[in-house]
Amino acid sequence: MNQDHVRRCFRAHFGGDPRHVAVAPGRVNLIGEHTDYNDGFVFPAAIDRELWVAADLAPGPTTLLSEQAGEGANFDAPTVVPGQASGWAAYPAGMAWALREATGKPVPNLRVAVSSSIPLGSGVSSSAAIEMAFGVLWNRVADLGLDNKALAMVAHRCEREFVGVNCGVMDMMASALGRAGHAMFLDTRTLDVRYAPLPEGTAIVLCDTRMPRTLAGSAYNERRARCESAAATLGKRALRDATLEELFARAGEMEPTTFQRAMHVITENDRTLSFSDALERGLTPRIGDLMRASHDSLRVDYEVTIPELDAMVEAAWSAPGCVGARMTGAGFGGAAVALVEQDAIEPFLSSVDAEFRLRAGREGAFHVCAAVDGARTVSR
Repeated sequence: MNQDHVRRCFRAHFGGDPRHVAVAPGRVNLIGEHTDYNDGFVFPAAIDRELWVAADLAPGPTTLLSEQAGEGANFDAPTVVPGQASGWAAYPAGMAWALREATGKPVPNLRVAVSSSIPLGSGVSSSAAIEMAFGVLWNRVADLGLDNKALAMVAHRCEREFVGVNCGVMDMMASALGRAGHAMFLDTRTLDVRYAPLPEGTAIVLCDTRMPRTLAGSAYNERRARCESAAATLGKRALRDATLEELFARAGEMEPTTFQRAMHVITENDRTLSFSDALERGLTPRIGDLMRASHDSLRVDYEVTIPELDAMVEAAWSAPGCVGARMTGAGFGGAAVALVEQDAIEPFLSSVDAEFRLRAGREGAFHVCAAVDGARTVSR
């Protein structure tokens, strides 16, 4: 997938050549799950499964064609407001609205062809990629003057107020600010970012269960409400500010499920900080231990895994060359992420594929990925 491919898609549907091309990556999160909406710490990496858009100005409403998803609903970019777009068109429509809200400037209608290599429903944030691709596209076409961090915050508003998913900011920041060859430590309160090279001699492998999930229809928002309730009981702005000692001291004032959710978030923040230290110091066994503990916490305390996802992770743990593995994304289906020794990729894939088929009774899909740069417009 590259700009030549999406240009051909544009010509086939609209005729002529597009004037603008943009790309935004999906992401995996190596550790720090369900911490971003608790003002916590995350460690994602943008990956070379990307969404490309090719565009030109449109004489009428914004018109969308996706090679994978088909035609999107038309909308008027200068006037669209929440409630006026549905399906996958809600993401570009929401960006048009959020960009107008952020800048006070109009954005023009476009004819757009979209093509993506991001596996849908796998927890690697195709939604953030489409938001960021349209964000950098309109930023250039309308000369809005926003940098990628500002565009990520616009995309966050789009997702929350237009699409209706009360998510954190990690996905948009990862898609916006990824760096080739690196993972990105993000403090979701301060939005401070620092980069760390991936462990030498390792690759990122996305292990997809092919069990789709629909985030807006899942228990995601319920998990967030539990976390906010726990923080209020503890007298904290967010669970990022709480300690385990404080949690246990007030445990009797919470429902057991709320206590469990808070337990995961507090310990996951600690694990993410420890992971950052281990990555910087090259402590490979520690990296694997922390990823395993993260998955166990997501399974037991946060309850966002499913049997197929557990089967995939457990298959990865026992496979040759596995440095560490865990579920990635919001859960309720989707994929696992593994760090794998590069010289063991083939035996790793063969082992996990066979073991997952045995445990889950279904086929998975596997993607060997590289960490790449964030969203950008491109030219020949």
